[in-house]
Amino acid sequence: MPAPPDLRALLDAFFRPGPETLPVQLLRAAAELRARSSGALTDAAMLDFGRPVDGGAWCPRLFGPTEPLRCRCGRLVGPERRGQTCERCHVLCTDEPLREQRVAHIEAPFGLVHPVLAARIGALLGLSRSQVLAVADGETVILPDGRLVLTQDVDLDDEQVSFETGPRALRRRLADLVDPELTAAGLSAEALVLTSVPVPPPGDRPLHHEAWPDEDRWFRALWSQRVGSDNRALQGLVARALRAVRMLELDAPELLLDRDCIAAQRAFEAALDLLARPADAPERAPGPLDGWLPAPLHGDDEDHVPGTPYPFRLAGAPAVSDAYERDIYHRAPLRPDVPRACVLAEGDRALVQLGYAMLLVHWPTGHVLKNIPATEARLLGAAGAWALFGDKFGRQLDLADPTVLRGLYALDLNSGTWLEGPYPEDLPAIFVEKDQPEDAWLTDWRGQRGATGAEDGSGDRADEWARSPDHRYIWMSSAPDDGAVLDTERGVAVLMISHMCERAGADVPTLALTGPDPDEDAEIDDQVGRAVAIARAGGEWRILLPGGQLRRDGRVVLRFTEAAIECAAFDPGGERLLLVNRDALHVVDVAGHQLLARLDLRPLAPALALPEVLPPELADLVLARWGTLAAALAQPDEALLDLGLDAEQLAALRAERPPALPDMLSET
Repeated sequence: MPAPPDLRALLDAFFRPGPETLPVQLLRAAAELRARSSGALTDAAMLDFGRPVDGGAWCPRLFGPTEPLRCRCGRLVGPERRGQTCERCHVLCTDEPLREQRVAHIEAPFGLVHPVLAARIGALLGLSRSQVLAVADGETVILPDGRLVLTQDVDLDDEQVSFETGPRALRRRLADLVDPELTAAGLSAEALVLTSVPVPPPGDRPLHHEAWPDEDRWFRALWSQRVGSDNRALQGLVARALRAVRMLELDAPELLLDRDCIAAQRAFEAALDLLARPADAPERAPGPLDGWLPAPLHGDDEDHVPGTPYPFRLAGAPAVSDAYERDIYHRAPLRPDVPRACVLAEGDRALVQLGYAMLLVHWPTGHVLKNIPATEARLLGAAGAWALFGDKFGRQLDLADPTVLRGLYALDLNSGTWLEGPYPEDLPAIFVEKDQPEDAWLTDWRGQRGATGAEDGSGDRADEWARSPDHRYIWMSSAPDDGAVLDTERGVAVLMISHMCERAGADVPTLALTGPDPDEDAEIDDQVGRAVAIARAGGEWRILLPGGQLRRDGRVVLRFTEAAIECAAFDPGGERLLLVNRDALHVVDVAGHQLLARLDLRPLAPALALPEVLPPELADLVLARWGTLAAALAQPDEALLDLGLDAEQLAALRAERPPALPDMLSET
């Protein structure tokens, strides 16, 4: 249903003014829309995976219920509740088409310049229309003598240079001027710079529906209703305006405040451009469902074109931090035998990353094939004969040689050596990168592209929790029981973990594990790996959730009991599941719910223990370098002294007789 005629006329006067529209007419329309507003938008988000965000541009409290005769929370339902407002969600229960009739507004006390009003502003200030818009957009600045200068020609860091720019500068200069026509209408010249922007009814900016017949139900739940470019532009304006208002409240420095106000002005112009078009205009529709964007140039590699394959090299084995960095960034494990991560690799091999050592085990027989010092980098997964690791703080190109990518490491599981040289083309190079703790995004270093994470649903302070064995799907979240699974081919979310909420039936089979109970010690919990795993096999999602629930396409098919799971991983085919805790290694047949192997890890603890004859920081350095005390004692004295040991400490260490790691793990 279209907006009522009187509302339609007001909206057209503001968003689609004709060449004959007078400033007074536009200002009166803006004032009338402000008077009709149901409230100000307080959140830039619009939908949280199909659910309207309170205070956003789809909010049922502001614009009316999304379902007839039903409030948002469902407390008020039916004709007998008509006309009542829910005390819980504050949504009116009605069957009136309010979402075609109600408007809201965006507060902009810093001021925004409507392009139609730019000519009148220019006439009052002695500027042309284009000059007014250039100042509003921050492209030019006004000097104290009234001259206009391009912003790029001004040294913004020079405190001796005085200038004004942005819509705030125009509003200040209009404050003392008088416009007879506006005065006759009861308006001031300062009113030419708007302090609020109307938000049209949702019926004027509908969602776009797509069937996605070739996708599964989880994907359709996410993307059957999509927000168009018009609403995206509106969200951008809300975000910029809210930030500018906050900067005003904080009394931020003028330079920073003007920057945010200018960003809001540009977002305002972009939103006006889209909302002025017909509702069915292609420009207002959503763009292609592809989250990947070309990444900017990195380092000094000016010849590389973003979005094209990037050939890079690895620098070999990861370095061990010094004592200071380990104390700050890599806290020593309280229990060296607690697993941090694990993978199931080809050839029936399991790689388990412990506190200081990594074990490559042939799980059907229990043979320990290799014992390798663990790295500070986290084990991410396997690909063929390689195990991939990523630094805690992401990856970056070497400043001296931008063909070298640091922070990514590849271990050859056959030889036990670290890759130094060109990165194989068949290996994935997609990782979760972080700048600030609250920001996370996908980066494809091979294709030099990034997914912004705006639609990944991964929550605040997101990180990687798990990835599928083929590295196509990555579970990003700020908590292990929520977040989103992203498709790295598209760079978009394809599954929300919270959508898999079907309760486990009483007849769900259980499988008892061996090992400790879940640890209540927060410090140990910080050390253990992430006891979740994902795989997609034959079009079916297979997910291990916290608490030991194994789900297949949403249905709980198996529960693991009796012991904690401290890290987990599927095999490349998604047919087997590796479950590890400090006491045992388990391999489970996913389809048959059978335990294929249960290896005893308890004999590892004595060989992994920290040497008690050294101070904790030195003991940590010794094991961080060589994995076990037995391996450290095989090193020459010079290597140990270089770590900071004195002669007395070296002698005490040499007197130790630590056990070696076993060559075989027995069944338990």
